[in-house]
Amino acid sequence: MVSIRSSGQATRGTLVQPVADPGSLFAAGRRADEAGDAAAAEALLWRCLCEDPAHGAALHLLGVIRARQGRPEQALALQRESLRVDPSIGWNAFRCGELLQARGSWREAAGAYAQARRRLPAEAWIGRLQAAMEGKAALGGEELRHGLTDRSYAWWIARLEPPLPAPQGLQPERLRPGWLLLQAPDAVLRPGAIGLINAALQQAEAAAQAAGSEPPPWLSCDEDRLSARGRRHDPWFKPGWTPETFWSLPWLESFSVWRIDWLRRHDLWPPPPASDAAARLAWLLRASSRSQGGLSLSRVLVHRRGPAPERRERARVIGAHLRGLNEPIAAVRPSPMHPEGFQLQWRPAPGPIGVVVPTRDRPDLLARCLDTLRRCCGQAPPFEVLVIDNGSRLQATAALLASWRERPGFRLAVHRLDAPFNWSRLNNTAARRLREPLLLFLNNDVHQPPAATGRLRAAPAGAWLQEMAGLAGRPAIGAVGALLLQASGRIQHSGMQTGLASPLADPIALHAYRDLPVDHEVHRGRSRLLTTWPAVTGACLMTRRELFLSLGGFDESLPLEGNDVAYGLALQRRGYRVVVTPHATLQHRETSSRGPARPREVQQALATLQRRFPAELARRHPWWPEASGRGFCDGRPREFSHPHWL
Repeated sequence: MVSIRSSGQATRGTLVQPVADPGSLFAAGRRADEAGDAAAAEALLWRCLCEDPAHGAALHLLGVIRARQGRPEQALALQRESLRVDPSIGWNAFRCGELLQARGSWREAAGAYAQARRRLPAEAWIGRLQAAMEGKAALGGEELRHGLTDRSYAWWIARLEPPLPAPQGLQPERLRPGWLLLQAPDAVLRPGAIGLINAALQQAEAAAQAAGSEPPPWLSCDEDRLSARGRRHDPWFKPGWTPETFWSLPWLESFSVWRIDWLRRHDLWPPPPASDAAARLAWLLRASSRSQGGLSLSRVLVHRRGPAPERRERARVIGAHLRGLNEPIAAVRPSPMHPEGFQLQWRPAPGPIGVVVPTRDRPDLLARCLDTLRRCCGQAPPFEVLVIDNGSRLQATAALLASWRERPGFRLAVHRLDAPFNWSRLNNTAARRLREPLLLFLNNDVHQPPAATGRLRAAPAGAWLQEMAGLAGRPAIGAVGALLLQASGRIQHSGMQTGLASPLADPIALHAYRDLPVDHEVHRGRSRLLTTWPAVTGACLMTRRELFLSLGGFDESLPLEGNDVAYGLALQRRGYRVVVTPHATLQHRETSSRGPARPREVQQALATLQRRFPAELARRHPWWPEASGRGFCDGRPREFSHPHWL
C-alpha cells in the first residue's frame, strides 16, 4: 500500500489550509500534466490524495508520471494501489501490465492485461498483449519469432506434441505388407511410430483406390536428434520433395518407407544395405528423381544419435547423379555455410545479362547499387545495365548517371519514363528494350553487404551474379532469387511462401524465415542452402527474357504489390521451378525508395491474385513443412500457432 502523508493537522502559529474538493484538485493536476508541468501536477495530485487517499485516478496518474521520470518501482506501487482501491478504471491494470512486462514478470503482466481487458472491452488489442505475455511466461521469456530453441522445443514436447498410438501387445510392431522400411544405422524409431505409419499408408491406399490412381511410392517423416543424455533437440520439420531442396540436403537418408511393387517396376529392387552409405545415397537420389514426390508424414518419428555423416564422398555421389541427369553442374562440394548440406555450383549460362534498375532519384541508393554491379565486371557472363528513370528531378541523380555512363568497361544506358509509378510497367518497358537472353530485375535499394555475416562467408566480389546466371540458364528453372539481408544482418528475403498468410502478416505471401538471424537452425538452417519456393521477390529476380515475355512480363494491373508473386505463380502453372540461392547474398534496404505499401494496395493485389491463381495461392506444400504453422515465417510448430504468441 502507498502511504499518503497528510499535512492537514494545524499547529500553533500556522495557517490551516482550507479543505479542497478532491475532484477539483485531480482535474487541476491532470490539466497541469497535459500542459507539461510535472511539478505542479504532482503537487496537486498529492493534495488530492491527502483529502482522499482512495482516489484511484490520482494514484494512476501519479504512477504514469513516475514511469515517465524513470522510476518504475514507484510507478508500479502507485498503479497497484490504484488498482486495489478502484479496479474499474482499467488503465491502471494496463499500466501495471506494462511495468511488469518491462521487468520480465510475464505471468503477472499477463494477469494484469487480462484484468485490463475485462474493464476495457472496447480495447481488443490488449488481448494480444495478454496472449504474448502468456507465451513468454510459458517459454521462459523466449520469443518464437526468433526461432525454435531447444528450450521451447522441450516445452512443445512436454505439453503440445500429439501423442503416438500406444503399441499393441508385446510383439515388435510390423510394417504394413507390401512396404519396405529403410533406416540409417544411427536412427532410432519412436515407440508407436509404426502404428502411425501403417495408418497413414492404409489411408493413402484407400484414397488412391477411390481415385483410381496409385498410392504414393514412398513415405517420409520428420526427425530430431538425441543428445548424449538422451534429450531430444534440434527438430527437423521437412518439406515435401523438390529437386533442388533435396539435392542440397538429402533428407531421405535417415528414414523412409517404400512401396515394393513400385521399386520392382522401376528396377530399384533391392536397395543397397545401410552399411554402404554412398551406394544407399545414390539409390535414394535415383529413386526420388523417378518418383517426383511421395507422402510426407508431418510427425517426429525418428531420432538421430550419431554425428552428421562425412560429406566429401556424398558430394561426389550427388555430383555424379546430377551429371547423369544432364544437369549443367560444375561442382558439388560440402557447403561452407551449412555443416550438413552441399553447395551446388552450376556452369554459367551462355550469353550476356540485361540488368534492369528502376529508379526515381535517391542517388545515394543508386550509387551503391551500381557499384555492386561494377564489381561483377570482367567475369562471365558479361552484362549491360539499363536504368529506367521514373521522373527523377535531382541534379545529383543526373550527374551520377552521367558519370556512370562514361566509366570505361561499364555498359550503362538510361531510359526515361515520366509516368505514374508502376513497378511492373517500368520493368516490362526495360525488358522489351533489352536483347540479352537473361534478365536481372534489381531494385535500386539492393547492394553488396558490407561484410560477411554469421556463417555467410564473404564470396568473391561479383560471384553472386555468376551463381544466379548458372541457375537461371537451366531449362527447368523459371526464376532465381537471392538471399537478401536487412541492414541489421537478419534475413529479409529467402523465398516467398504462399498458403501461409494471415491478417497478422503479409496477406499475399510470407517471406520465409524473415527477421531470423542468418545462423538460425529452423528447418535445419534451410535458408543457407539452395531451395525451391513458389515465388521470389522482384527486388532481385533473374529469369530468361524469352520466358518472361512469353508470360506477358509482370502484371501491370499490379503496380506495386503482388507482381512478383503473380510471376512466380504463372511460372509454377507452366511447370517451372523457382529457386533461391544463398551464394547470392545481398542487402536490401526494403521500402527505402517508395516507402511501405498501403493497406488498400495490398488488398487490391490480393483480390487480383485470388481471382487469377486461387489454387496456386492457397498451396503451401511441398515447399513449406506441414508440421509448421500457418501465418508465421519463423517455422514454429503448428501447435504453437496461437495468433498472438511472439
